[in-house]
Amino acid sequence: MKQSYKSDLKLGERYRDNTTGIEGTLIAVHFYEHACERGTLRYVDGDRNVQEVSFDAPELVEVKTERLATTTRPGGPARSTGARRN
Repeated sequence: MKQSYKSDLKLGERYRDNTTGIEGTLIAVHFYEHACERGTLRYVDGDRNVQEVSFDAPELVEVKTERLATTTRPGGPARSTGARRN
């Protein structure tokens, strides 16, 4: 089965997580079979340490435009048929 993935997340842009307020540069986009798309942000913490943390894409806001990320592929096992694929 051939699968293609789309994302409106833009690598290299700055995003903020809606829940934690963490803001950083998007360095990776992840796609999972039974979960929503995720984005990894890199940022420098208060102790000047570089950190990387991943968030669900629908929780990320692009800093420049203040737009919430959208995904056409929601997560969870009930994505389209209500049952997990084995």
